[in-house]
Amino acid sequence: MGEDAGRYFLTQMIDVLSYMQGKGVVHRDLKLENILVDDELNLKVADFGFATYKKINKLQSYRGTMTYMAPEIKEGKVYDGKQIDIFSTAVILFIIVQGIFPFKEAKKDEYFYNLLLAGKYEHYWKKVGGQGLSEEFKDLILRCFSYEGKKRPTIEEIKNHPWMQKSFSMKLTRQDILEKLQAKRSENSTTGSSGEEKVKRGEEDLLELVRQTSAAALNTFKFNDMTDFDIECEPGLVWEQLSEYNVDCFDSRLNIETNIEKKYLRLTTQQDEEYGDLDVKIKFFELNNAEDDGEESIPRYRVKFIKKRGDLQLWYNLFNEIRETTLEDTLL
Repeated sequence: MGEDAGRYFLTQMIDVLSYMQGKGVVHRDLKLENILVDDELNLKVADFGFATYKKINKLQSYRGTMTYMAPEIKEGKVYDGKQIDIFSTAVILFIIVQGIFPFKEAKKDEYFYNLLLAGKYEHYWKKVGGQGLSEEFKDLILRCFSYEGKKRPTIEEIKNHPWMQKSFSMKLTRQDILEKLQAKRSENSTTGSSGEEKVKRGEEDLLELVRQTSAAALNTFKFNDMTDFDIECEPGLVWEQLSEYNVDCFDSRLNIETNIEKKYLRLTTQQDEEYGDLDVKIKFFELNNAEDDGEESIPRYRVKFIKKRGDLQLWYNLFNEIRETTLEDTLL
């Protein structure tokens, strides 16, 4: 939604946090789902189930939602509730400004958060499509994402940060957001059945890609540069996740082809500065070949990533990044 929309949110959120902290209360589960707005975009915070007012600067309970949770909570350390609320607020701010999560989890071994810990900021902003964001925003958000809670800014420091001091109108920004929301609603309402069909296209199961074979035969197949995994979902979900990765993390530099006739997905890059020319086929094989025993079973498929062209190490680098950021919970 852009930086002005982010300022509009954070201006109100600062008032909420100031009020809570003034009362000696911390929330510990700030996330988009717990942020409510009325028709005039006035903000309210909901769900105080994890909130506390006791020893808020020396907490240790495991509370929160994984994608919004500060690293000290994940590591079981004693933490300051005010500092972890700042961290979660920053995750929400990032989503509002950029439209995606800043990382999957704030863990040292998580790909995106590790880029921040390693100081690879230019690479990080490239990966999340944030090259065009202002330096003031980048500075504020990186401070809020600090690994050590004591290095995160306080409410007063956020208020006085150059990004928050930038001139903008709450009234005009609210009007702009409301107009965009209304335009989006109108677009959705006039799209009709063709729009619904288009949405379904992205959610197809793509079972036409599945190849029939026996488990014995499957284990005898040999491919060069092959990476094999089992999945308990339809090929369509893999396609969706690869498409999301391509847009959110890869600047749409990856070509994704669906070939129903020849039964494969195909990933290609052309003269890419980082990965060169890659050509990878993804094939799906049915594994549930047991006789029907009258009970429904979870569909299980073997997925094979087969490099056809390009540098093997570069392909492994790209595949590991895709797996860590997008397919980690899908590939078994």
